[in-house]
Amino acid sequence: MIDPVPMRMNEATALKVLREIAQDSAQVIFTHHDRKRMRQRKVSPVQVLTCLQRGIVSEPVALDMHGNWKLTVTHRVAGKDLDVAVAIDVPKRAIVITVF
Repeated sequence: MIDPVPMRMNEATALKVLREIAQDSAQVIFTHHDRKRMRQRKVSPVQVLTCLQRGIVSEPVALDMHGNWKLTVTHRVAGKDLDVAVAIDVPKRAIVITVF
């Protein structure tokens, strides 16, 4: 059964949904831009998934022009802070935009 799409998503709800999605790596989509930045910054997909599963919201949730909820999540991975900008394509997919 598909959960209803919230009209507004706050940080707590977005983080909960994102963590649920990130449990299944097949539901996390990496873009061409994101992969390029990951190579530049020597960040692995596992580090990105860890950030999505355990991070905190560092930029507020906002609805983007594609109708997805966009936010930035921060987590300390491998001794340094990793920021991941991600869009939640409700109900069950996360699109990684970039890492920094």
